[in-house]
Amino acid sequence: MLKLNAAKVRKMAEICEKPEVSEKVKFILIQHVARNAGQHRREIWAERRTFSREAGILEAAMPTSFMQIAELKQRAKDHRRGELDQVENLLAGIGNMLLHDRGEAFEKIGLCTLLDLLSINSVHRHGLDVRDLDRGLADLIYVERLENSAERSSDRWGEGGPLFEACFAAVSNWLKTAPKEDLPDLFGPGSPFEGVQLVRVDAETLQ
Repeated sequence: MLKLNAAKVRKMAEICEKPEVSEKVKFILIQHVARNAGQHRREIWAERRTFSREAGILEAAMPTSFMQIAELKQRAKDHRRGELDQVENLLAGIGNMLLHDRGEAFEKIGLCTLLDLLSINSVHRHGLDVRDLDRGLADLIYVERLENSAERSSDRWGEGGPLFEACFAAVSNWLKTAPKEDLPDLFGPGSPFEGVQLVRVDAETLQ
């Protein structure tokens, strides 16, 4: 796996800025960066889970080892924090760019070429009309989750193709950082959870 760093990302950005580089090549480079960033992030997550498992094993076997257990749990939270923050920001940046596309990619690259690059299978291509894709790439990648549809193996929360995960990172970052007044009311009129009865749960119940 290519480990991403600031120098490599800048190099790819410089390539994308060259006037002779086609929009297709630029898109392939974006996919490449997103794919490697996602793999890099999963590697860090896996290492963090190792510390969490070790803490759980020690907690079950030696529950009085408070300091060692606390240290392992803290390592699970802090392990490679700087790298993870950089990768998360990179993915969110790519995701924001994709989510703000309103069909420009269809015009610059061509729909058929774009569908090939996204590995969207023939079943999902049938009857696909760009006029129905008001949000451009966001409709294909994030809303419909058609990226790599020929080989998609996971529909779990937050998991998908590299570009889907970049869009997911962008939305997650926005939800964490946007002012409260800018966030949608998920339980208000016309919202996905309109009319849902909320049940109060004490913190102790969740432990």
